[in-house]
Order: sequence, then structure tokens, then C-alpha cells
Amino acid sequence: MFNTIFEELELPLNSRRIFSVLTEKGPSTARQLAERLDIPRPSIYDNVKILIQKGLVTERVEENKKVFCIDDIKNIPSLLQEKIKTLQSEKEKIEKILPSLLKQTSFFEPKIKFYSGREGLQQIMNQAIFHPNTDTIIMWPMSEMLKVLGKDFLNELNKKRIKRNISIRGIWPKDKKVKLKENPFLGIGEKHLREIRQAPKGMTWDMGYWMYEDKVAFISSQNEAFGFVVHSRDFSNLIKAQFDAIWKISSSVKPEPHHTDVFLESLNK
Repeated sequence: MFNTIFEELELPLNSRRIFSVLTEKGPSTARQLAERLDIPRPSIYDNVKILIQKGLVTERVEENKKVFCIDDIKNIPSLLQEKIKTLQSEKEKIEKILPSLLKQTSFFEPKIKFYSGREGLQQIMNQAIFHPNTDTIIMWPMSEMLKVLGKDFLNELNKKRIKRNISIRGIWPKDKKVKLKENPFLGIGEKHLREIRQAPKGMTWDMGYWMYEDKVAFISSQNEAFGFVVHSRDFSNLIKAQFDAIWKISSSVKPEPHHTDVFLESLNK
């Protein structure tokens, strides 16, 4: 139940296992914990000490034996809040020095980066949403991108994109479109921060790209499963000019709000 939370709190695996046993079995001695978890008793004491310091476990003495039990469960939200405060503080520090770091690293950053496999392609997509409050363009053979990136991944990616206020103007080829009813995370309209047009009849492609700021991320079809990111203002300007030309001759795709309401509701959860 708490495994994901405790991973974020950087609790050792054995500490998490001990907490789980105490939750399920109730107060236990070091010997009982060692037998149930097959962990040496010295290690039990080391990990219990960590849990006590975190305010998750307490100890008491019964019949001259130390007995460990769960402390106030309400301490868990407090620990998470402390973690959030620490991360927020570190984020603010990074943001202050980011401009100078960008200047230093811009001389050394490769202009073209290559990736392969589904995980590599997903990494490319995740990089695009590191730039909040931006307007982006996309040439997207949607059915191919669903295959190569995965429906679940794109669902989560779009949640993050909307929360970070990243808008999309996109063009889909007619023969690569998908049913919005079956993919509500691909909703169109103001609330989805997405406007889509359909390319003219006969115009099709299997590789897609997503352009943000002065970077263009290319994703191949599932058959080839590779991608690359080009970081170049000149190249981005070329791509933008070509996109605008096709955008003008493409037809609008109307939103289907009744199919995408569930997705929008999930953003607040």
C-alpha cells in the first residue's frame, strides 16, 4: 500500500518490509520480525531505527523485551510534505542558476541526439513537456504513434502536457487518424489545448515530429522504432514554414467533447 510513497521517501527496502509486517501483524519483537522476513536481527534493529527516526514506528518494553509497533499513521503525510518542501527549495535553486547553466552547456550540447526502442522514444516525448507554457506544432500519423509509443504512455503524457499549459497545433493524415471515442486523451478543443487539422487527401506519412521552441523531435513508425531530436533555430524555422503551408490547405477536425469529458475529469485527480 505504502511502497510507492516510501520509495519517494527513500526508505530502504527492508525498512519498508518491516513497516508492512507491523501493519499486517501488529506489534512484534525483533526476533519475530527476523523470522517473518528472513532478515538477520542486527539488520532488523538498523532498519527499525530508521523507521523510528522517521516517526513511523515506535518501541516499548514488554516483559523485558523490546516490542515495535506502528506509530501515528498521520505522520506519513507530514513526511511527504517535508519531502515536497525540500524538492521545491531545490527547484528554486536550480531555476536561479538555470540561465547561466544554459549558456555554459549550449556550447557542448549535441545538435542532434539519437534514440532507439520504445523507451528511447518515450524519453524523447517526455523531454518535450519539460518546457511549460509553450505553443508547439506536430505532424502526427496518430495510428502509428499509438503503436510505437503505447496508449497508456500517451494518456499520461497528455495529462502532464495540459497541466503544464503546453498547447498543440497538429496535422494528421487522413489514413492515420484514430477514433477519439476510443482514445479520449486525444481530445480536441480549448480545454485540451489541442487544435487538429486533417491533411489533404493523398498526403500521408509514417514518421511524426513534434516541434517545441527551437527543437524538433522525430519519431519513426513501430517498424523502425528510432527517433532523434534536432536542436537548431534554422532547422526549426524551416520545419515551421513547411508546417504552416500544409496547415493552410488542411481541413479542421471538430472536437467531440462528450467522448473526452472523462479524461478531463481525471486531470483533477
